[in-house]
Amino acid sequence: MKITKTRWLGVVGAGLMVAVGVVMAQDLTLTKIGGVSTVGVDYSTVNFSGTIPTLEGTASPAAEILIKIKTSTEATVAASPSGVWKFTPGVLDLGNSTILITAGQQSISFNLIFNATPSASPTATPSPIPDELPASGVWEYYLPVIGAGILVLFLGKYIKDKMLSWEGKKR
Repeated sequence: MKITKTRWLGVVGAGLMVAVGVVMAQDLTLTKIGGVSTVGVDYSTVNFSGTIPTLEGTASPAAEILIKIKTSTEATVAASPSGVWKFTPGVLDLGNSTILITAGQQSISFNLIFNATPSASPTATPSPIPDELPASGVWEYYLPVIGAGILVLFLGKYIKDKMLSWEGKKR
């Protein structure tokens, strides 16, 4: 089977779409609050007892993570090359604190009710999970790649036809 330039460009476009989708598919996640795992659970409110907790999660490799606690504390941390990030607040007020973690256009928001105790093992109690899932998706990453692939496909076909007509050959 002979591979034409048009098919080759189509294969390259499809490969580019898959590669970009894989690179950009890493979602912002919160995996731990202190020593308590949050994997697979969406907490809207967390009651935490213990020392000031370290927030841990994953994001795209080398992504910049912005963390806001209430409206007064702002910090930026970078995800490692493997996509892991950690942040420990220097000070955390007792009681309720709204925490917003942002990377690019993705964000995680929850309320942390902090009760400082010299407890040896931290504990967290979740509040009820909402019945409705939040809107999400990754189409905003794929649409430009699909558009570029289609453009490459038709532009390659157009250039091929023009080159053949310049040489005086017909298709």
